[in-house]
Amino acid sequence: MENELTILIEKFLRRQISDGEANRLKELLMQAEAEDMLSGLYDEKWEQAASSPEKDMEDRIWLKLREQIRPESTDVLPVPVQRTVWKKYLRIAASILVPLLCIGLGYFYSGSKPVQGSNKMTIQVETGQKAKMQLPDGTDVWLNSASSLTYDGTYNKKERVVYLQGEAYFQVSKDKARPFIVRANEISIEALGTSFDVKAYPDDNYIAATLIEGSIRVNSPFQSAILEPNEKLTFNKDNSAFTKSIMPDAEKNSSWVNNQLAFEQERLENIAKTLERMYNVRIHFASDDLKNIRFSGTVKNNNLEGVLQLIAFVSPIRYSLENDTTVIIRNK
Repeated sequence: MENELTILIEKFLRRQISDGEANRLKELLMQAEAEDMLSGLYDEKWEQAASSPEKDMEDRIWLKLREQIRPESTDVLPVPVQRTVWKKYLRIAASILVPLLCIGLGYFYSGSKPVQGSNKMTIQVETGQKAKMQLPDGTDVWLNSASSLTYDGTYNKKERVVYLQGEAYFQVSKDKARPFIVRANEISIEALGTSFDVKAYPDDNYIAATLIEGSIRVNSPFQSAILEPNEKLTFNKDNSAFTKSIMPDAEKNSSWVNNQLAFEQERLENIAKTLERMYNVRIHFASDDLKNIRFSGTVKNNNLEGVLQLIAFVSPIRYSLENDTTVIIRNK
């Protein structure tokens, strides 16, 4: 077991762990002897380091650690004491690492980081990244680029409430006794066992909920609406109005989960915002009228230039790269 645990931890830290290996690592870490095994692993790594010829490197590491722990002290501990203290801290780290690894395994997809506050957990995804996580009740969540999801200690007690900024795709675990609620700025989306996508970026002038399977109720301070599969509801932030539309292939709306981008008569201005978040770039329009050109299609988002080439092939535009900005120009 110890050798298996070591291999899986190293894979996890290198972000090379598979879904099956991550589940196995969680099983191992939940066993009672995991902490002792980690402590033994640290001892082994320390002895390997102690026998290394890189003595100068070892001394510099120790001095840096001592400065951080006892910055006011000028005393230099003798080497045997240094190693004893160092190993003490490694053992303390072992007791901390088990729960931290268990938390981290929930977010081992690329680009996400858990941020803990008082009684709250927030998962943040950086621009240009995506993440997959599982909530305590078994609900699966995919977070799109530049998004965050927050829940607190009351989650899964009387109800299941999460707070979203950005875009997420939910596959909700069924539990009739505890409704699942997504709060996204001015609106909330309530669901029982179902699959749906919510897009609620702060800098967009709308919030959109698209239902793939099941049923959801969308509420605002002024109105409420129930969605059936293949329906999309858009909330206009400017006038608080609901607009419901039919989506014949609603699954395409969450195609970003599978590294694809699907657009249905979408304005280029909105597409540009999506690309800016996905690729962490800036896109500028040479004239405002270009923002209203509409595009429909599904694009595999391997790289920004590939997406722009396909849009330009069927639209009256071309693009140029100017420093770190992509400029959209009318194709004459």
